[in-house]
Amino acid sequence: MLVVILGLLGAAGVFFLASATQYSGWLWSHELCRQGAIFCEHPNWILIAAGAAILIEMVRTMTKA
Repeated sequence: MLVVILGLLGAAGVFFLASATQYSGWLWSHELCRQGAIFCEHPNWILIAAGAAILIEMVRTMTKA
C-alpha cells in the first residue's frame, strides 16, 4: 500500500508541475496535459485519492493492533 500512496503523491507532483508549465514551451508538459487533461485541470483529485489511501491504511493498521 505504501507504493500506491507514494505513486499517487509522485503523480500528483508531476501533474502539478505539468499544469504550471503547460504553455511554457516544454513539450513533455504540453503532451502530458493533452493526454491527461482532466488531471492537469484538477491535479488535486490525485491528492484526494492519496489522502483516502492514507486513511484506509491508517484504519487497517489500527485494527491490527
